[in-house]
Amino acid sequence: YSPLSLSNAIKLQNTVTFFPRYPTLKLGPLDLFVIAELFLSCRNNGFALTDPFFGYQKPKNPCPAWLTRPNNSSKVEAGSGIAGEFTTDFNRQGIARLDLKKLIPLYLGAAMGPMGGFGIVTILPVMARSWSVAFSTAAAAITLYMVPFIVIQVFSGAIAQLFDVRKTLLFGFGLYTVGALLSATAPDLWTFLLFRVFQGVGAGFLTPIIMALIGELVPEHHLGKAIGMLGVAYTVGVTLGPYISGVIEVHFGWRWFFYFLAAVSAFAGALYWVNRPPAAKPTGRSGRLLDILPVLRQALAQPGVLATSFAAFSLFLAYIGIMTFTADHLKTSFQLPSDRVGTLLSITGFSGIIASPIAGYLGDRLGRTPVFLAGTAVVLLAILLMRLVPFDFTRHLFFFLVLGIGAATAWTCLNTMAVRLSSTLRQPVTSLYNAIKFSGYALAPVAFSVIYKPYRLQGVLVGCMAAVLAAAGLAWSARANTQ
Repeated sequence: YSPLSLSNAIKLQNTVTFFPRYPTLKLGPLDLFVIAELFLSCRNNGFALTDPFFGYQKPKNPCPAWLTRPNNSSKVEAGSGIAGEFTTDFNRQGIARLDLKKLIPLYLGAAMGPMGGFGIVTILPVMARSWSVAFSTAAAAITLYMVPFIVIQVFSGAIAQLFDVRKTLLFGFGLYTVGALLSATAPDLWTFLLFRVFQGVGAGFLTPIIMALIGELVPEHHLGKAIGMLGVAYTVGVTLGPYISGVIEVHFGWRWFFYFLAAVSAFAGALYWVNRPPAAKPTGRSGRLLDILPVLRQALAQPGVLATSFAAFSLFLAYIGIMTFTADHLKTSFQLPSDRVGTLLSITGFSGIIASPIAGYLGDRLGRTPVFLAGTAVVLLAILLMRLVPFDFTRHLFFFLVLGIGAATAWTCLNTMAVRLSSTLRQPVTSLYNAIKFSGYALAPVAFSVIYKPYRLQGVLVGCMAAVLAAAGLAWSARANTQ
């Protein structure tokens, strides 16, 4: 027979006959959850289950033969919570292939969130001149995108959990597309700012739900690799967004950048709609908005959720603090041209594109917490070198390259740990995680400006090192709680 994995077991809403060896035995979803947890715990600690209920033995092969043996697809009856067929096929090493057809639209959607926020940095001066407003006024387009982007993430996962993941994600794609289209056609700044709010709300539905969906679609032994590719998508959005918007503005005008965002979002949403057919309506869901708060309370109560989320908050706080105040310090103290400052800061993104999938692969093989701690150690080393070594462009270019490698390694493992915190409440857990994480981005300039004014960049770097150490301690605490 084909044993169900944890991710499949928790999807069953009705009782089913599970083991042909015990034909009279009826199991409900909670029973399946406990059995799957027991199996995964024993497997991860070096034991095999000779029988899913009885007896343990120390295996010659760490993966039991009945798991590595290829199994045929199993069909689940309608109403069980799984539409159509699912497979539990593994190759001889127990490794399943990634389904890129389903992952590509998710990666495209993941890049849209940060690209919509960071991409307009390059074209803001042009927009300010076209509407004859101050640059600081036009810069409100970033704030009015990021605030709803962060706030809606608190609730978007719970909404998907209570109603329908597919419809909720398609709603996010649709709202983002419409917001980008309306922004492209806005006749004045104030209308543009209103439409940016719509676009930010749409992005808030995309980011956490996509992360949770990858956790559901990808086998455990490939999860780090898949989250590493998600990190590449985020980095592409942050790093290449300003470049793409600048190129489009020069050749076609700034409005066409928003047409570009709308086209990519619509394309990704269409791909997802085609490759993710609607599932049978799950039973046991009331579908009331008032149930969102109890779901959020349950998600917050999961072991390790708050510690992991605030580890991400602290790491983002440090990263944005370094980037923001280094840029100002180099321009005011060394009169470094903007293009050279941009090169220095963007090298972290390009190194992160390379490091993220490697970090995911290492996390799958060596464990996420050790690789995360190694990444934070690399970040600390880079900050320490910036603190101690006098400024030289070539040397600091190398330091920022190292910073990007360490940050990408830490982010990949931390995001993977967040996805694995809860299988039953994955959507609301990742929503809370992302909302708290991106709050670090919003608060970093305010928090470190208090240090920057009296102590300049040297003081900010010390504060960033403290934030990275706090992130490492919180992640270790989350690991202990979940164990």
